[in-house]
Amino acid sequence: MGQDRAAEQEQHREADGPSEAHRPEADLSARLERLPVGHPSSPCRDDGSRKPPPPDLADYELPLPDEAGSPADSDLSVTDQARTSPDGFWYWKGDKLSSEQSLIADRATTRCLNAEGRDVNGDYGEHGLTPAMRRIEARLDHGRLAEDTEKFALKDPDRFKEKFARLIGRYPGADIRELVDSIPDGIRYTLIFDFDYYTAGVAAGHAQLESLGYERIETKPSWDSDQYKGVNSQWREPAAGVRFEVQFHTEESWDAKQKTHAAYEKIQDLRTSVDEVERLREYQRQVVAEVPIPPGALEIEPYKKEGQARA
Repeated sequence: MGQDRAAEQEQHREADGPSEAHRPEADLSARLERLPVGHPSSPCRDDGSRKPPPPDLADYELPLPDEAGSPADSDLSVTDQARTSPDGFWYWKGDKLSSEQSLIADRATTRCLNAEGRDVNGDYGEHGLTPAMRRIEARLDHGRLAEDTEKFALKDPDRFKEKFARLIGRYPGADIRELVDSIPDGIRYTLIFDFDYYTAGVAAGHAQLESLGYERIETKPSWDSDQYKGVNSQWREPAAGVRFEVQFHTEESWDAKQKTHAAYEKIQDLRTSVDEVERLREYQRQVVAEVPIPPGALEIEPYKKEGQARA
């Protein structure tokens, strides 16, 4: 994750508004209405009846404890708030998506919502990723899920779009549907293990996830990093093909992540000066240097499934 952060922090893009020459050829909702019955994006069912409106993701998706608030927070200044223009373009902090790209991101976050497991009332049954993670938690002798896991399992929709926009900027010409599917943390979990059992806990967590049929995409240990310590892993839920992220921490590394996340966000913000970026990176180094390394953590092997890239 330390390398990913550095890569994102070095990106530079211009913040601009919608080009008058790049407007949708017709209103997006009207285009959807013209789709044939049976098309997956049509607002009508196969029998011609109307599908129910999609759930309001704002009711479910909240920022993580280490995120400084939703980009839609009314307390933020107008320039700091995410916005969508009348023609469907999305903007936030210098990043932008066209109306088509924004719609693709909306569909991806809806797939995440469905895979995560809660129903339209916000309740859980047996199916879905969060109930599965709770079952995994119950089988771990020395580990637990982070507090308020259900509240923070889903990434805020605007933060998802921010990551999508940056991927598009990093990989010009790439298939945008492949890019959106490569985002690993639309759904994310954190397992926190006792210090002396951490390395065994990471192995047990991986084994439990694989036993439930989830496909491992990547494991990235960062215990040798001076900016972030922990293990991040990416997985695919086989039924819908949705990626999700599981982080493995000790109490100390989780606390350091919480303390440094605001600095990390400012480092990524293109409006932050070079001097301020260097000051914030030094702050991250100081905090991370205080995190003790669990026995065996430096020997945790990285893994990447063949053919996987990006995000």
